[in-house]
Amino acid sequence: MIRIVKAKLVRPLALNLIDAELKPAFEERLSKAVTNRDYCVGTGFLSTPFVLPVLSNAGRTDLAYKMLENEKIPGWLAEVKSGATTMWEDWEGSKYASRNHYAQGAVCEWLFSTAAGIRVTGANHFQIMPVPGGSLTFAEAKHRSIYGEVLSRWEKMPEGISYQITIPANTTAEIILSNGTQQTVTTGTYRWLKSQGDTNECIIV
Repeated sequence: MIRIVKAKLVRPLALNLIDAELKPAFEERLSKAVTNRDYCVGTGFLSTPFVLPVLSNAGRTDLAYKMLENEKIPGWLAEVKSGATTMWEDWEGSKYASRNHYAQGAVCEWLFSTAAGIRVTGANHFQIMPVPGGSLTFAEAKHRSIYGEVLSRWEKMPEGISYQITIPANTTAEIILSNGTQQTVTTGTYRWLKSQGDTNECIIV
């Protein structure tokens, strides 16, 4: 029953099928369903690719990270703990199912666009909006564009969170950090240190 409820909440939110005044109620019900299911993934093929982005869009990236890091079946790390090196079609790794499937594998899109925060927003423009979270101590992703490599990395340090972002030649990027700091940059490698006091130091390398 929980699987049906979560799927019925996720897809309308993902596809913008809900009236604006009803959207907060749907998001709240989804958040409760995720928590009640102990952060296990139970949305089925058609909704699993959407569930983490929908949670993040609802301002609940904290729940998305908890779902990502859940080690129980059904969950992505349950497959890893079972020896998976690809994304299985079913969570148990049945020999009758695919061992490389789009539905579970779609989690990679969220890792790139939200955890690392790399988003292609134009022919030669990017938005880099990394969202640190969960028990991860760092995350790093690279996008090989036709202009060169885009890199986004963050790391939790004793003095705060450090960011390193590389933008290739002939491109621009809008950088948005987790405390709301926003800056448009051109080619280069940039480093920020977000201190515990929410101040930022930008170093151009």
